[in-house]
Amino acid sequence: MSMKKLQAEIDRVLKKVSEGVETFDNIFDKIQSTSNSNQKEKYEQDLKKEIKKLQRLRDQIKTWLSSNDIKDKTALMDNRKLIETEMERFKNVEREMKTKAFSKEGLLQRERMDPKEKEKADACDWISNTVDELSRQIEMAEAEVETLQGTSRKGKKDHSKVERTNELEHFIERDRWHINRLELILRLLENDQLSPDRVTAIQDDVQYYLECNQEPDFEEDELVYDDLNLEEEEEMYNVGTEDHFVAEAQSPRVVVPSAWAEPIKIADQIKSTNEKSTAEKQKTVPELPTTNLPNGNQILPSPLDNPMSQHPGAEVESRLPNSLADLASSFEAIKLKASKNEDSQYANRMLDASLQFVPDLIDSERPKVYQAQTPQLTPAYYPQQPLAIFDNPSLFEKFDMDALFFIFYYQQGTYQQYLAAKELKKQSWRFHKKYLTWFQRHEEPKTITDEYEQGTYIYFDYEGAWCQRKKTEFRFEYRYLEDA
Repeated sequence: MSMKKLQAEIDRVLKKVSEGVETFDNIFDKIQSTSNSNQKEKYEQDLKKEIKKLQRLRDQIKTWLSSNDIKDKTALMDNRKLIETEMERFKNVEREMKTKAFSKEGLLQRERMDPKEKEKADACDWISNTVDELSRQIEMAEAEVETLQGTSRKGKKDHSKVERTNELEHFIERDRWHINRLELILRLLENDQLSPDRVTAIQDDVQYYLECNQEPDFEEDELVYDDLNLEEEEEMYNVGTEDHFVAEAQSPRVVVPSAWAEPIKIADQIKSTNEKSTAEKQKTVPELPTTNLPNGNQILPSPLDNPMSQHPGAEVESRLPNSLADLASSFEAIKLKASKNEDSQYANRMLDASLQFVPDLIDSERPKVYQAQTPQLTPAYYPQQPLAIFDNPSLFEKFDMDALFFIFYYQQGTYQQYLAAKELKKQSWRFHKKYLTWFQRHEEPKTITDEYEQGTYIYFDYEGAWCQRKKTEFRFEYRYLEDA
């Protein structure tokens, strides 16, 4: 090739580099200016195509740089550095697109977030850290309780240890109460049902409790969460009911079902207030049998076991005067409401428990049991499945070419075929999707365009002689290049 023709070819390539860099910069600016994720993905694909074109031009420039026929290589060096700069910019864009919102890299980009989103994320982080610290304090208190119970002797009570145990149990119950409220606040905050500034308003009080709750002169503020108005949410998510059950479980008193105890309590109050006004009327009213209403000092049976639970209203109203009939109906309404609340609370607890065992995607997969493609009868002491060492990518670096080609063509659809193809690409082999054949450059291509390159190649003849052959004047079209 004469110098004039070579110089014309160099000028043509440098012109393509200039145009490619300009196109790359335009697409890069579009990525930076758009906020639509779909648009960003589309621009990223366009950017990838442009950088591949620039990389092919860079390969041609590197070939000319290594040639002794060209004396002035300044322009070639500058264009090579320019392409490598664009390649570095593309790597940064690709890394940024792959960064997840809550990964370590995503957390480092918190400063780029919207101020409202950043405030919400900071509030969520603070709640999570506070819950973790309270859980740690609970674990320490429970460990101390176990130590005190283990050192106490049978038959002898150390009053100081008993008092300390009671203090720790109260401390654990109090921390759990705070954890329940904070987890509820976190759920509301993540669902955008609570603004971050309202959470910020209680941070000082909660932080004071977190740091000073074990000091002797500590005074707890039980109204710290009242400004958030969480009554409806506590009832919806069953937070208050759970605390009530915990307190009752730690108390030695006899538990009275709420569906029976509440109407009896109201009836006693009404009886005490109207005792004088209804004294004469009560003389004519037959006295209710004591066996139908449970005694407050007894353990009451559940409503399902009591025959009164089926038709209590008709029996009570038939034995009361007309003046108290409306009160009896209100008692029955209260009992019915209480029983419905218990049913809904039980259903909510069962729903929460079931959500902890939701099937995962892996549960739908079939068990990966190895099945040989060509089973053979072998002694029992022979391996019955491939060794795990053949899944190690570093092992494929030690195989020769014939072994890699054999694995690729005769281990179709396996992980080993993927590893063999990966190693072949490392050794500059290219797979042609049309001919299903591996090619390798024998020398630098004579012609390189945006759509193909033409020159002398070495290819592996897997169908004929199982050997490497040389092909001259072969046109390798990029659309058939396996680039996965």
